[in-house]
Amino acid sequence: MLGLKIEDAVKYNKNLKKYTYKKGDKLRINFKDKEALMEYNKTILNVLFGLDIEFHKNGLIPTPINRYLFIKSTFETLKNLGIEKPVVLEIGTGHSAIIPLLIKKFYDAEVYATEVDDEFINFAKRNIEKNNLDIKIINSKGKIIKGIEEFKGKKFDLIISYPPFYSKNSVASGRKFGGALAKDVELIGGGKFGEEFSIRLIDEGINFLNKKGVISLMMPKKPEKRREIIIKKMEDVGLSVEVDEIKTGNRLRYIIKGIKM
Repeated sequence: MLGLKIEDAVKYNKNLKKYTYKKGDKLRINFKDKEALMEYNKTILNVLFGLDIEFHKNGLIPTPINRYLFIKSTFETLKNLGIEKPVVLEIGTGHSAIIPLLIKKFYDAEVYATEVDDEFINFAKRNIEKNNLDIKIINSKGKIIKGIEEFKGKKFDLIISYPPFYSKNSVASGRKFGGALAKDVELIGGGKFGEEFSIRLIDEGINFLNKKGVISLMMPKKPEKRREIIIKKMEDVGLSVEVDEIKTGNRLRYIIKGIKM
């Protein structure tokens, strides 16, 4: 099973030791402490994936392993479709740019990513430069795909996103909301179930996909209604749908893949 024990993580990153404590015979980390979470995830990315990544103190701290499994599941689908060197677009890369960095590191792909927050864009670009990988970051200026000048007339084999998925009435409240305090732009998907952003992405994305292209979205387990709405939307626009399930620790995530046949 893919992972990094806390005992091993401390061996690789001495800074992590100050965030640990003993519970019985086992070493623990208080993951409600955002700095501890950042330090541990930096270590995972470095040790398991060979990436040097910094996290913005005001941003959502992504879980590296479920992002990697998200990508792995998606690229298995692309391989089955016979797509060897895909042109990829990630919507909403955030400050870390983890998804495009992992894609570029492990797969032969041309990679683009969007972000709306200027501070996060600069942070993401620094992470890309540090890892010496060729990824184009584009300021979406509040758009999803349609109307972004850089994508005019362009088609993709994969449009991938871990989209914001909280309802429009959600309020940030620490760990209960997105794993850590974060900006609303990262979290609020809109609509009754947080599905609105994903619906818009599908509506626009279908027109930017090559034949056999894939729109791949990752979603939490609950609410099931949100997944049902997204799957139905994919089917309504003519996509063939595959759903995969991944688990990291106690977290269950669903990969919803819409294929343009």
